[in-house]
Amino acid sequence: MRVAAGIVIALSLVVGACGRTPPPPREYQVKGQILSVSPERQEVLVNHEDIPGFMAAMTMPYKVKDPALLEGKAPGDLFTATLVVEEVDAYLTSLDKTGSAPITSPAAAPLITASDLLKEGDRVPDHVLVDQDKTPRLMVSLRDHRVALTFMYTRCPLPDFCPRMDRNFAEVQRIVAETPELADVRLVSVTLDPEFDTPAVLKKHAEALKADPARWHFVTGQQDEVLDFAKRFGVTAEAPSEAGGMMVHNLRTAVIDAQGRLVKAYSGTFWTPAELVADLKAAPAPAN
Repeated sequence: MRVAAGIVIALSLVVGACGRTPPPPREYQVKGQILSVSPERQEVLVNHEDIPGFMAAMTMPYKVKDPALLEGKAPGDLFTATLVVEEVDAYLTSLDKTGSAPITSPAAAPLITASDLLKEGDRVPDHVLVDQDKTPRLMVSLRDHRVALTFMYTRCPLPDFCPRMDRNFAEVQRIVAETPELADVRLVSVTLDPEFDTPAVLKKHAEALKADPARWHFVTGQQDEVLDFAKRFGVTAEAPSEAGGMMVHNLRTAVIDAQGRLVKAYSGTFWTPAELVADLKAAPAPAN
């Protein structure tokens, strides 16, 4: 069973015409062991076995539909559960204790040191990256623009992690387009799966999201280059061990000022489009 250094996330975004009928929810049976319980977030972190037809065995957090499902649950409990995957959500609808056992999963070794991480006020370094139009996209090319930057990739089945980054950025794009004082703002989504997410793949993904190519860049590059860049923002990523498997990585979203300096970074999904827009407004604007 694999242990994630951060949150396990996956991306499977379905975009369609208004008024279409969403696909029916899918249900999967899950077996594993509870590692931690977070009632305040209605979330449980588990090690689970292979889920046939869905994903390989790994460690990841799941939301619960009913907070009462967490009552009486504790680290070390063995469980069976029902996972429901909707188009834009995923959650457990049952969580039944079947026994208990010592937690034997090894703690993940730290993959990022303090010296790797950018601090607020640090200038974001350049890396050799290209966007969905095969245009070189160094950070220096975005000077004189305030930037919102996040990390994602374009395949995998869970809708509430990377797909949420896409949905949030789509909403930020809408707000920015309607706000003259934010005309300089650019959005950057960096794939963590560059071997699959070629510029052509990212271009189709951007078009599905109705991304304005003049405002929202989807960026890829050589794997080592991408992962070195991600590490500076506190992102670690582990490629799937088999074809079609899920990538293990955590989420970080950053605001960068017009001089290319880090202003703020969010972890996970704990931010809203409105909060990100407020941070962009507060960042120093480019000089006229």
